[in-house]
Amino acid sequence: MVTTPAAPVPSRTIDFGRAFSFVAEDPDWIRKILIGGAFTLACAVLVGIPFVLGYSSRTFRNVAAGAQRPLPDWDDLGGLFEDGLRLALVYFAHVLGLIVVFALFAAVLLAPVFMAANMPGKTADPLGFMAGLGVLLLYALVAVVSLALAVYLPAAFARASLSGRAGTAFEWRENLAFIRDNLANYALALVCYLVASFLSQFGFLLCCIGVFPAAFWSHLVLAAALGETVRVSPRSY
Repeated sequence: MVTTPAAPVPSRTIDFGRAFSFVAEDPDWIRKILIGGAFTLACAVLVGIPFVLGYSSRTFRNVAAGAQRPLPDWDDLGGLFEDGLRLALVYFAHVLGLIVVFALFAAVLLAPVFMAANMPGKTADPLGFMAGLGVLLLYALVAVVSLALAVYLPAAFARASLSGRAGTAFEWRENLAFIRDNLANYALALVCYLVASFLSQFGFLLCCIGVFPAAFWSHLVLAAALGETVRVSPRSY
């Protein structure tokens, strides 16, 4: 009796190497990366932010859809700007929310110390120690929450890009579920971005000429890795 071999189970792990190499598979990749580098430079005056985010979002969706050459062209600046502006507003809304929370926390933490400092008969040394400790705690909180936000935001951007709605980025339960359901691949995607960001620093070897295209490329690495995470996920988003 002849048995038919079972079909191989498709891999559920993203291709780490292709996240770095897929850009060069596009025959027009140099022009696209140079244009992206120019918009990355324009991010210094905020103008380029929506275009960089919009292009990354479209690259992410193309990879998630399984496109052979996922790099989009720059022929739809209006659409890229609209997509990127939505994500930029999401980012600034999260950052602004954190600033408000930190300001309230600082007021609650430090206000009693400053009030006590104005009371007669209080020595300066204990109050100075308490104020310094409060500032230290505040810095520690900022560092921890900023790291958590850096881990969380790519999931919010990914789901907002897939749905085309900015409100999706604020569905924090669903965003955390996206991270949980794809934990290994999501972590690998973040590692890809960290490695790409480190490598992009070597653009300084070209007397700063290649810094901005390299920084733009690092964003595309994250977009591709997240898109691949969605593509191989057992769930649909």
